[in-house]
Amino acid sequence: MSSDSRRFLLVIGLLVLAVALSWGLRFRTQAPQAPSAPTADAASTAAPLNTYFVDVDGWYRITPYETAVLSSLDLTAESSEAMAQALPDQLGPWTQIGPDEFLADDPDVIYYLNHPTVALQRTYQDAEGHAVTLALIGNRGQDSFLLFSHTPETCYPGQLWNVVEKRQESALLDDQPMYAQYLLTQHAQTGRRLMVLFWYLWDDPRRDSEQGVLSMRVNVHLAADETPEQALARAWEFIHALFPATLPWQRF
Repeated sequence: MSSDSRRFLLVIGLLVLAVALSWGLRFRTQAPQAPSAPTADAASTAAPLNTYFVDVDGWYRITPYETAVLSSLDLTAESSEAMAQALPDQLGPWTQIGPDEFLADDPDVIYYLNHPTVALQRTYQDAEGHAVTLALIGNRGQDSFLLFSHTPETCYPGQLWNVVEKRQESALLDDQPMYAQYLLTQHAQTGRRLMVLFWYLWDDPRRDSEQGVLSMRVNVHLAADETPEQALARAWEFIHALFPATLPWQRF
């Protein structure tokens, strides 16, 4: 083959390579992007939204009721004090009232939960004076099993709150529901009623017990003339302030 022929083939080869690289770059730059996390309202754009996975059960059991929720709150704190700093004193229409309750040194908490990494309780109130109490208890490793074995259903009767009704509840956060366990209790001595919604939260879809899990509870004391339905609506209103939106998520 002559030198002119070789030069001609070299030029053709370089042109083909340039076209191939051009088309490859074009396809890469036009590749679809993962959707950005939606925001529920203008307030939620003030801070980046964190994705959490919530479920009504845990440990090794993943239920079909698992939901991926969004929150501006950092719920990954590894101590009660750090969690208290991460929680705002104003959460939507809810304002903190009273001091935080640090429960890690409570003898009952130590006995049943073996020194949880997080044990915090805080009460919020809306403009009408309605109050809800948020309880957060977190643990890691084998001790995280205690959060699933010692639930409000087994714990509260020991404090004279007898379970009147229990079931699973759900409510729409946006176009998708979140699920929670529901308890309606009544105090054996005073007759007062207490409604509890509780669920579990992870910050990773692998739900690794070594990395920890957070048990979350919303407690609502019912007024004498208040119905359980009204208390339930109040609890979900507060939860919606915690988790203003969801992400599409289906594990199975």
